[in-house]
Amino acid sequence: CQRLPPELCGAILQGVKLLLTSSVRMVFEGSSVGRGRWPRWLAAAADIRFTGYSREGSHTLLELSLPQLGEAAPELYEQTEFWPTRPRPEATAVDVLADVVGDVAHRNPDSVRYDHALLGRLARWGQVLSEHLEAISLVGSAPALVSFNRQVAANAKELIDRTPPPQQVRVVGKLDMIRHSTRSFALELEDGSEVYGVLEDHQQVELLREWFGSRVLVLGRAVYRPSGSLLRIDAQRVESGAGQPRLFSKVPPP
Repeated sequence: CQRLPPELCGAILQGVKLLLTSSVRMVFEGSSVGRGRWPRWLAAAADIRFTGYSREGSHTLLELSLPQLGEAAPELYEQTEFWPTRPRPEATAVDVLADVVGDVAHRNPDSVRYDHALLGRLARWGQVLSEHLEAISLVGSAPALVSFNRQVAANAKELIDRTPPPQQVRVVGKLDMIRHSTRSFALELEDGSEVYGVLEDHQQVELLREWFGSRVLVLGRAVYRPSGSLLRIDAQRVESGAGQPRLFSKVPPP
């Protein structure tokens, strides 16, 4: 690459591939990690191709090609919105990552665009910054330019430190929504509020169908935002909630 050492360009591209995948998974599934094989739509959405480079003054421009999310994951846009951060169908994975970086740059403690794992990956990406590389600007379809720099990496570490650790919980509610494509489900609690959950793998989704619209008991880990509010529940097991006390039908605090 022009002006940048070749090994540094390789580190940038390797890191951005993982961040793009994690960011896209987060906005659609509510979790930046998952078990098993990547779903087809995720592999398509993060199909990043390096197409060339150029130079503009002291800046090195790395040119990437990515599909629009509406083309890569049409089945997700045919369904009603589930996770509240679904991007525009015209957006790409770079736009999604730019939104994540923007929230971290502003130290947004209530963001639903990142979790602990994604913050960790963003903080580690900061290791590519050096005297040769002061910042990485993400140029997507949005007019605003978002830069990843040392301050953003430091913010990611700070947000990690502020995030309460996950804890084992029992939550009871009506199984109000299931989405097989993203391993996601929603529970309606006694007070009418909703809690979002993510299953470990797609096979577990089939087990939920018999309880759709019924009261269930979810056993798993509560995952929190840096503000202390609940982000999601990583469900390890789901059972019938018949006879379970109302005590468990509330958002578990950290």
